[in-house]
Amino acid sequence: MSQAKRHILPFFIPHLGCPNQCIFCDQHKIAGQSLPPTPGEVAAALARLDPQAASKPEAAFYGGSFTAIPRDMQISYLAAAKQALDEGRISGIRLSTRPDAVDETELALLKSYGVGTVELGVQSMTDEVLRIARRGHTAADSIAAVKRLKARGFVCGVQLMPGLPGETAESAVQGAARILSLKPDLLRIYPTVVVAGTECERMYRAGEFQPLTLEEAARICLDIKLLAEAAGTQVIRIGLQPTEELAREVAAGPYHPAFGALVQGLCWREKLLYALHRLPQAAECFVNKRDIAPLVGYRRENLAYYPKGLRIRGKDLPPGALLLRAADGGEFMLAEQAFREFWLARLAGAGACVLPPDLVK
Repeated sequence: MSQAKRHILPFFIPHLGCPNQCIFCDQHKIAGQSLPPTPGEVAAALARLDPQAASKPEAAFYGGSFTAIPRDMQISYLAAAKQALDEGRISGIRLSTRPDAVDETELALLKSYGVGTVELGVQSMTDEVLRIARRGHTAADSIAAVKRLKARGFVCGVQLMPGLPGETAESAVQGAARILSLKPDLLRIYPTVVVAGTECERMYRAGEFQPLTLEEAARICLDIKLLAEAAGTQVIRIGLQPTEELAREVAAGPYHPAFGALVQGLCWREKLLYALHRLPQAAECFVNKRDIAPLVGYRRENLAYYPKGLRIRGKDLPPGALLLRAADGGEFMLAEQAFREFWLARLAGAGACVLPPDLVK
């Protein structure tokens, strides 16, 4: 089963193990939860799961730096999850943590309790951005952590936050290319939003920080998404998980409850506009029926960018492919892979990033 399709049972441990307060973070508001569950509460929740169920969730510890919390607390949480794993109530165990908190001793502990996936809060690969954000680790720590996790046989996830103070579109994409050259298994992309009560909000109110617009964030995330997929890294989320509390607490920045759909729509918009350069007199556009919705865009917003009168229709085409047809019978076919190669070459040609050789053909 793909990582994206797995049923995750999350246990949020907001800020546990975090050695300092990052300027962008308030996990209580982001997770919609103030206090972490006790190990006993985790055990009780897992004990209620049916070991005979056809679909079993993966237990996940999110919201803090799991491997930086006191060892006895780690063991208490892990023991509860391991018992459920042994009893067949869950399919696996995963957690998120800091890049500078995964030494060999820690990874041996995780292995002994059956942890399969570790996600790293890399956020940026620019040391000055990490310093401003008060992350307390460096880009070199992230590189070492990914290498260590992969060498130990863990499924390795990476989380990136384009749009942090001091980050540019170019440095965000270049940094993504750098960490993706190590071929982590999974990627989450969370464009920076300004959460009320954080240092980021103070900087924003003082005019010291300008968050990305929705369009800017979508473009950067699209670049990173295509880089990741070219590297064989599965993108499992783009944009924060929407909750009512988070929606109330966002003071500024590119928050949208369907941000992933915006990125997908932008990709299809760029694909069609690219094709129209090759056949500007096109009267009809054909795509797989499943691709009509993203081609039209969220709330049909993409239609404003297309020529008036262009008819969009479903056809038995490979997913991701696009066929333009002119009134005189002329046609232009754009395969998904051809568009991806164009996009990556454009990134490299514009100097937005120095791509690893195997990502550009």
